[in-house]
Amino acid sequence: MMRTLIPWAHVSMRPLYLIAAFVVVTALALPCVGLSDEQCPAYTIGPEDVVSVTVTRHPEFSGDFLVPADGNINIPAIGTLAASGKSLCDLAADVKKRLKPRLRDPEVAVALKSARPQRVYVLGAVDKPGAYDAKPGWRITEAMAAAGGLTQGTEASDCCVTVLRAGTQKQDTFQLPDVMKGSLDANTAVASGDVITVRSQETIPIYVMGKVKTPGLYRLRKDNSGVMAALSVAGGTLDEAALSKVTISRTSGSTEKVDLAPAVLKGGQEPKILLEPGDTVLVPAETSRIAVMGYVNKPGFFPLSSDQTVSVIDALGMAGGIENKRGNLGAVAILRTVNGKQERINVDVQNFLKSGNPASNPPVQPGDIVYVPQTSKPDWDFVVRSLTAVGIMINPFF
Repeated sequence: MMRTLIPWAHVSMRPLYLIAAFVVVTALALPCVGLSDEQCPAYTIGPEDVVSVTVTRHPEFSGDFLVPADGNINIPAIGTLAASGKSLCDLAADVKKRLKPRLRDPEVAVALKSARPQRVYVLGAVDKPGAYDAKPGWRITEAMAAAGGLTQGTEASDCCVTVLRAGTQKQDTFQLPDVMKGSLDANTAVASGDVITVRSQETIPIYVMGKVKTPGLYRLRKDNSGVMAALSVAGGTLDEAALSKVTISRTSGSTEKVDLAPAVLKGGQEPKILLEPGDTVLVPAETSRIAVMGYVNKPGFFPLSSDQTVSVIDALGMAGGIENKRGNLGAVAILRTVNGKQERINVDVQNFLKSGNPASNPPVQPGDIVYVPQTSKPDWDFVVRSLTAVGIMINPFF
């Protein structure tokens, strides 16, 4: 008789896969009797499991038993046995040991009739803390997603996650940003009974208003509640922000002024002022300006920001330069009001242009008037009266 050999390459492997899957699925349902430790299904009994105990030819010792919260089951004529934390084979061996004084060589089989729900517990700063039925392959992120994610206003950067392992009572702690990045070391797998707690730093509500990129209500970490932190969460300040005139309004009704210009513009030390719950940080618009008048092409007012250092030459440039070369650069004056009194500072800009002497090109201050006369000996009393008549000298514009 001839035998026909069929090459393995032509044999469908699907039936084999189906058989393997069937074996895995049904392994826990098979009674555990007469098996070695290596052969015993790797399942640990726990509360809410239903185990089926069968003693051959002795139905009075057999039955289905729900494992209660304390982990002990009560078998008729045998008594109480600890089941939680044991394998099916371990429980079968315990039942057999208890029966030996009453039966000769008892045959005992223990099978898992109904597995308990694989619950994990998600607590802390999540939207819906509670118990959730875990699915195979769940990690911290899946458990948190089932609990609705972080509570409103909570930032991941302010949180850490602890996982209390049900089997060993070991506690692991991870930074939530590392978990969210998907790192398998941080985004660890969770198992039934694990308790996942999301811990958030204590925060306080504050309002950031005015000349910032995104005004609104924010929550600051209590351990980092400075004014600079408030501006940072609001996206930073706009170009027209008056950093030297920031105000803090307290819920008590008091206000406090803060000069942030040195810290923001020059890298200086931040004022040691801590915000309190409900505080409002207001960044006003920069209103400081100077006036350039007289024989210039574009006389008028020009804004002066907190980080801006403007010299007399710069001010003349803002006004488009001198008018048709009629302005006398050797007799320029800065008109300044100090403690309610008017002062005049003579500036020889022509000398600066020739020699570069910085003393002939001093900086101007908010509220200054730079005046360019036509002659070398102008009537300054007349100039001041003229400026006062149109309200420039008496009107505060900074």
